Amino acid sequence: MSLFLKSQVDFIRAELLTKSTREAPWRLDVKVNGVPHSYVLQLDPKDMEYEYRILKAVEPIPISTPHVYGLDLQGEALGVACFFSDFIAGESLLGPMLAGEAWAEELYRNTVCALQAVTEDDLGDVSLGLERNTADDLLENVYAHLKSRSLPLADAAYRELKASMPALPSARFSNGDLWLDNFIIRDGKLAGVIDFQGAAFSDPIFEFLLPFFVSPELKGRGIEERYCQQIGVDPAILQWYHGLEYLETWHYVLLTGKNFVHHTAESLEAKLMEWLEDASRLR
Repeated sequence: MSLFLKSQVDFIRAELLTKSTREAPWRLDVKVNGVPHSYVLQLDPKDMEYEYRILKAVEPIPISTPHVYGLDLQGEALGVACFFSDFIAGESLLGPMLAGEAWAEELYRNTVCALQAVTEDDLGDVSLGLERNTADDLLENVYAHLKSRSLPLADAAYRELKASMPALPSARFSNGDLWLDNFIIRDGKLAGVIDFQGAAFSDPIFEFLLPFFVSPELKGRGIEERYCQQIGVDPAILQWYHGLEYLETWHYVLLTGKNFVHHTAESLEAKLMEWLEDASRLR
């Protein structure tokens, strides 16, 4: 740390943070030239270099993200690959969103739109290595795995999604995980956005809907509709996206044999059948 910060660094303490879908990182409290600072030590080798370079690329954008330092893929310092980044102090946006705080919804929508406004030029050469997927690409990739399983429900859902596909928005930048725990707030303001391991150019509406699929208690408040209006899309398009959500998550559950939060293969099949019935009535 002294080498990459170009300063005298004195160790205070280390704390293992919560494990999520990746290896748990460590919070490091140190003094840099006598001044207390906190950093996060990332040890998960999966996509480590990818995330590091993305975070380096987004440092200049007008959204607070963790600055990163000291990528060590060979493990010369600690014996394992690692890098460290600024620790963004604050709390998750999830609580205020669940509580229905109007300011939290506005902050979420505006921050997502700001992320999705990041261009290839903003990212420089890093943008060349990012995936680019539209909702149609996602549908085709999902069905390519499902069609060999001889699942009539998957065939019916695919046909309906293709037949009723609206004009889709172009792929836009995202950190790849717009879950609310990745939005850190402090004193009612955005402190930073974290977790860029899956950053890509993807369908903006599908990305935005993740928190509402994971926490259905957020639905029915008009948040998704207001987001669509903010990006200039008719909110009626959401009906189509719900079908894609059910199909994509069903595919994930069948592929992995694991439930997705509170969604099971059986519950997703029921949701897909219900969606098909609604689509038939709306046609």
